[in-house]
Amino acid sequence: VTEDISMKKIILICLLGLPGSLLFAGDHDLLDENACNETKEGIGKALGIADYLFKEGERLDKEKSKNEQKQKELFEAALAFSEIAENYSTVYAVWCKD
Repeated sequence: VTEDISMKKIILICLLGLPGSLLFAGDHDLLDENACNETKEGIGKALGIADYLFKEGERLDKEKSKNEQKQKELFEAALAFSEIAENYSTVYAVWCKD
């Protein structure tokens, strides 16, 4: 039970730690260099977290862990972070020009 709470805390902290400087597209200007760099960093962090969570789920699977619920939560969280990275990538592709 404490592992579940710890995992949820880790996921929450990671989500809150991702750069939040994305701007609304009201005036259709490109993002400034700083915002683009933060977006790129956010993509890397989200992918790194997703990779870690996928590997943890695979590790539990290889160990034939009896905790299927934990494996399911890890894979769901990994998918969520993958989607976050995908969304940030879309923002970067549209609003940042190299």
